[in-house]
Amino acid sequence: MLAMLSGPTPTDAPSTITVKTMLRGEVAVPADHVITFVQPVLGFDRLTTFIIYQTQSGPMYWLQSLEDPTVSFCLLAPYEAGIDPDIELGTEDVIDLGARDHAELTLYTTVVLDDDPALIRTNLRAPILVCRRTGRAKQLVINDTRLPVRLHLKDIKEGRNPFPRRG
Repeated sequence: MLAMLSGPTPTDAPSTITVKTMLRGEVAVPADHVITFVQPVLGFDRLTTFIIYQTQSGPMYWLQSLEDPTVSFCLLAPYEAGIDPDIELGTEDVIDLGARDHAELTLYTTVVLDDDPALIRTNLRAPILVCRRTGRAKQLVINDTRLPVRLHLKDIKEGRNPFPRRG
C-alpha cells in the first residue's frame, strides 16, 4: 500500500484538508496525501491535483480530482494484484517526478468498470506513476505491444495471468 496512505504518527500529524469525493462525499485527508500531475491525465487537461484513496482493502484504488469532484478514476495497483507487466521506466520519467530511485515509485493502471464484471479491464500501456516522497505523478504512454490496452481482470482472477509477478 502507498506509504502516503498510511496513517500519521502522533508526533508528525499533518494538517488535514476536506476533499469532496464521488464515492464517499466529503472526507478529511492529510494534506500530504495530495498528488500533483506534472502533466495532466490524458483527456483531462485542466486537472492536475488529485488524491488516491481506497474504499476497501485490496489492489483497487480511486484517483479523485480535487479541482472537479465529478472526476474520479478507478485504479489498479498491478503488483499488488499479482501482475508484473515488466514496464521499463525512462530516466526522464523518474527525474520528472523527483524520485531518487525506483523504490520511491508506485505504479497504477486505470480500470474501465462495466455492469458486466467479465468486461472490467485495465490498460497496461498508460500507467500512472506516483513518487510517494514528492507527491508528483505522471501518466505514461508506453508503446510496447506486449502490453495490452485491455487486460480483462476476470482473466487474472481465473488464473490466466499473462504477466505473473516474479519473486
